[in-house]
Amino acid sequence: MKKDNSNPANANGKYSGDNSPSRFLKYSGMAMQMLGTILVFTYGGYKLDEWQQNKLPVWTLILSLASIAASLYLLIKSFTKQ
Repeated sequence: MKKDNSNPANANGKYSGDNSPSRFLKYSGMAMQMLGTILVFTYGGYKLDEWQQNKLPVWTLILSLASIAASLYLLIKSFTKQ
């Protein structure tokens, strides 16, 4: 008799393989960390521009792009570590 592999749960109701909840939590945690980093740095740039009364949002642009680059670097670094 052939096994049905369409359900990721085994007979005990436990997850096995690549579809485990721990992987989901790990990747969603990475996404939340990236989002938080980008938001914090962008908000900091916004406040710096507000404090310096810049007409062009220089600090917002610099810090938001730097946070995106840093988040991508940390994401790639975590994938290569595995």
